[in-house]
Amino acid sequence: MVEITKDRALEIITPFYDLFRSDKRDWEKGFDSLHDDWVSRDGNGPNAFRTKDQTKEYLGNFFKMIPDINVKNLDVFVNGEWIIVRSELTGTPAGDQFLGEPVTGKPFHIMALDMNRVDENGKLVELYHCENWAIAIMQVRGAWE
Repeated sequence: MVEITKDRALEIITPFYDLFRSDKRDWEKGFDSLHDDWVSRDGNGPNAFRTKDQTKEYLGNFFKMIPDINVKNLDVFVNGEWIIVRSELTGTPAGDQFLGEPVTGKPFHIMALDMNRVDENGKLVELYHCENWAIAIMQVRGAWE
C-alpha cells in the first residue's frame, strides 16, 4: 500500500485540480497526472465510470458550458493510498442551457467531495466524486441563494 504525506498529496492532485481552474488549466499536465488506466466514478451505478480518454472529451464540453469554472480545495486529507478532497466549485454557465435548464447569467457555488486513489508512482488511478448539481441548478434559476 502507498503511504503519502499531505505535502506530497498536494503535489499529486494539483495538476488535475488545475483543470478546474479556468485561469490555470493545463491539459497536458492535468492528464499526465492520471494513470493510463485511470477511471472516474460519479455514482451513476457501481460499474459506471469514465476512462481518461472519455473524461478529456467530457471535460472539453463541460468547460464550454462553464468557461469560468473554478475549484477551491478547502480540505485535503490523506489515508494510505487515498487523497480525500473537499472543495467548492464556482462558475457562471454560458450558452443556452445548463444541465437541461435555461442559462440565466447567474453563477453557482457548490460543494464537491472527491476520493482519489494513488499508485506507487504518484499517479492518480481512480476517482470517486460527488457534486451537488441540484443546488447549482437552483442557484442558476435564482431559487437558492
